[in-house]
Amino acid sequence: MTSAPSQSCPPPTVRYRRGLHALAIVTACAVFPLVLVGASVTSKEAGMAYPDGFTSNGYLIQNPLGWWDQDDTRWEHGHRLLGRGVGLLSIALAIGCWRCGAVLRVVGLCNLVAIMIQGTLGAFRVYEVSTHLAMLHGIFGQMCFCVTCCVALITGRTWSEGRGVHAVRALSFLRRLCVVGVTSVALQLVTGAALRHFGHGAMVAMHIFGAVPATFLIGWIAMWIMGQHPNRHLLSRFGQAIAVLLVVQLLLGAAAFTITVIKVPSSSFVQWAVPSAHVGVGSLIFVTMVLVTLCTYGMLRPAGELLASAESGSLSTA
Repeated sequence: MTSAPSQSCPPPTVRYRRGLHALAIVTACAVFPLVLVGASVTSKEAGMAYPDGFTSNGYLIQNPLGWWDQDDTRWEHGHRLLGRGVGLLSIALAIGCWRCGAVLRVVGLCNLVAIMIQGTLGAFRVYEVSTHLAMLHGIFGQMCFCVTCCVALITGRTWSEGRGVHAVRALSFLRRLCVVGVTSVALQLVTGAALRHFGHGAMVAMHIFGAVPATFLIGWIAMWIMGQHPNRHLLSRFGQAIAVLLVVQLLLGAAAFTITVIKVPSSSFVQWAVPSAHVGVGSLIFVTMVLVTLCTYGMLRPAGELLASAESGSLSTA
């Protein structure tokens, strides 16, 4: 008996390479502190501590004299040092990905280009003394963190060995729900950045009202993943992480509101640490949501499609 053609083929796999995956994880772990320090630079209003964007008082490799003595120069130059370290790691990651096929070659180059654009935005923000560029620099930094984490996911063993093998009912709806959830979180990042750089007023209302649908969507996705996919280790871990991060973010958001908008008296440490932590946890939520969405498209298949493929295989062996 002739075999019926399969409705679709599993997506192409990416070969797992432990060293490359480790390098991607190190790069992602280096980008997150950069996001936190960048948020702290904004909270401390230290972005113009050095008026030269690509160097610090003319120093590119060496540290400028006295940079550790003052709070603003310490944070701003430290931010630039972290950025240079991330740039070197991204170059190494792109070189490693270049030798591993077309898929990894593209994602490695995308990550490197994103980091280069981010560094250029930071420099021109200083040269132009532009608050708009500072806001764009902050938002794009979180996008860079997202891209680097995607590289870490794609180079991992779970992605290389588990693509297209899990059957899921209502997968199309889950995918659309994840896309809408990612969009809502991205809008929160934009309104939050505008609030931090341009003051209060309308941005406060937009950020607070936008948190309502974002919280609903994030919570829904987390419960769906933990309830429907408890045996899929990676997705269940992502669902648990989203749930925990959401609770922490809501608490930090309430604290940041009382500190920055209501102006409740607090120490200088709390005044910059809480809003910076709010930005950091928000970036973690955004990245985790993007990774979940990527998994729904790359690792899961509709239940009917996988069943049809199995029946086709049984017919071919009959």
